[in-house]
Amino acid sequence: MEKIIKLAVFGLDGHGPGFAHQVNTVMTNARVVKAMPYPTAMVDENKLALNIESTRNDGVEIVGDIAQLTKDVDGVLVLQDDGSQHLEMAGQLVACGKPVYVDKPIEVTAAKAQALLELYRKHNCPLFSGSALRYTPEIKAVKADAESGAILGAMTWSPYMQNPRMPGWIYYAIHAVEPLFELLGPGCVDVRCVPGQYGPTAIGRWADGRTGIARAAAGGVHGYGFTVWREKKTVTTTVAMDTIYQGLLDAIVDFFRTGVAPTPVESEVEVVAFMEKANADMKEIG
Repeated sequence: MEKIIKLAVFGLDGHGPGFAHQVNTVMTNARVVKAMPYPTAMVDENKLALNIESTRNDGVEIVGDIAQLTKDVDGVLVLQDDGSQHLEMAGQLVACGKPVYVDKPIEVTAAKAQALLELYRKHNCPLFSGSALRYTPEIKAVKADAESGAILGAMTWSPYMQNPRMPGWIYYAIHAVEPLFELLGPGCVDVRCVPGQYGPTAIGRWADGRTGIARAAAGGVHGYGFTVWREKKTVTTTVAMDTIYQGLLDAIVDFFRTGVAPTPVESEVEVVAFMEKANADMKEIG
């Protein structure tokens, strides 16, 4: 019988309560057994208290320190909604030596993301981060279609929402950038971004000559999708909202079971660098 992976959640201001509920009510190979809230500017005290209570109602023990959080679990998830706190929070976990998943964005600057990567590399501690949009059935199907030839270019889209703690692209339009890198791989060497009334569009140039387009939509339909240009076929598809998260949940459980991240953390540093450059270009154009 497959071992049930025991998980702990650090941060309850955003995805933490929903993740715990999804795992504990749907999945049979993993369970969230502990959680710990952390100070946040994303929600008020009343909302945080409600999040804590809903997490407790899903059978999760609420603890008050890192030693309790990391004891007798197979891994920890940093699910604080505020990405600017991820280095600070994940830094408190590295000494436990257990695999750690950090919610997107891994951090809000490439420098902080790189510092987090180097910290975990120094301690030989497994680290994983990524958006659910990397692991959808639609992305997996395109990547598995070798018969259609190499991917020559891609365009992705997601909603655009702003948050002062995670400026511009970083808070929500990351959901367009992450699948772009999943389709094209690492190696983006230049980024240009055009702002617009209905959201910005960023164009990246890869070292091998390919280009990728990320569209962040402010207004219109709230949705996700992509176009992929291949040697023998062009594919355009929307991403089904009801299957977005299961692929990420499966990837997280596999990571905690094997200690091997499905996406190299270096790629997440590149994603943040892409968004930083897009923000800077957008600001310069005005």
